[in-house]
Amino acid sequence: MKILVVDDHQLFIDGIWHVLQKIHPQPDITEASRAEQAIAQLESDESFDLVLIDLVMPGLNGLSIIQRMHEQGIWYPVVVVSGEECARTIKTALEMGILGFIPKSYSSQKMLAALACVLSGDTYIPPGIQKQIDTLKPRRTPLAGNITRRQRQVLELMARGYSNRQIATALFLTEHTVKAHVGSLLLELNAVNRTDCVHIARTRDLIER
Repeated sequence: MKILVVDDHQLFIDGIWHVLQKIHPQPDITEASRAEQAIAQLESDESFDLVLIDLVMPGLNGLSIIQRMHEQGIWYPVVVVSGEECARTIKTALEMGILGFIPKSYSSQKMLAALACVLSGDTYIPPGIQKQIDTLKPRRTPLAGNITRRQRQVLELMARGYSNRQIATALFLTEHTVKAHVGSLLLELNAVNRTDCVHIARTRDLIER
C-alpha cells in the first residue's frame, strides 16, 4: 500500500507509520512536509492508495493541496488528519472530495478504525464535527459541471451495476482510486448510497435513464 503523508511534524509521521502498519504490514510511505512538496508528488508519475493531509502547515495550507487536486482532477482517497477542527473548513474540503476527517487528538485505535472505514469505501466524519457541519448553510445544489469526465465514466459503470473492482479494471485505475471517485460522487450528489447516487444522476440527466 502506497501512502502519501503530508505533515510538517516528523513525530506525527513516525506515529502514523505504526498505525498504518496495522492496516498493511509494510506500508510504503512518502513524506511531504510542505504543500509544495505534496503537490509535486501528486502531479508526478507516482500513484497513491491513500493520502493523509494536515490542514495547518507553513506556507500553503492543506486545503490548498486539496483544492489543487480538485482543480487538476487528481483523485485519490484523501483523509484530513489535523488538529484544526473548523467545521466550515472541513465542509469545504468535503465538497472538494475528501473522504474523511480524523482529529489528531484521536487515539491510535480510533484513528485505525477511521482509516479502515475510509479504505472500505465509506466516508468518516466524527459525529460532533458532522453536527457542526449540519448547522452551517445547506449543501449546494449539485450541478453537472462539478462532475469530471472521469467521475462521469465511473458513474456510468455504477449505473450498469459494476463493482469497484470491475470499474477499476475497465478504466485501468486502482480500486482505491475508484473508491475515491465513488465517495466524491456521493458527496457531490448528496446521495446516501450507490443506488441513490445513480438515481439522482439519472433524474438530473447526468447519465442516460
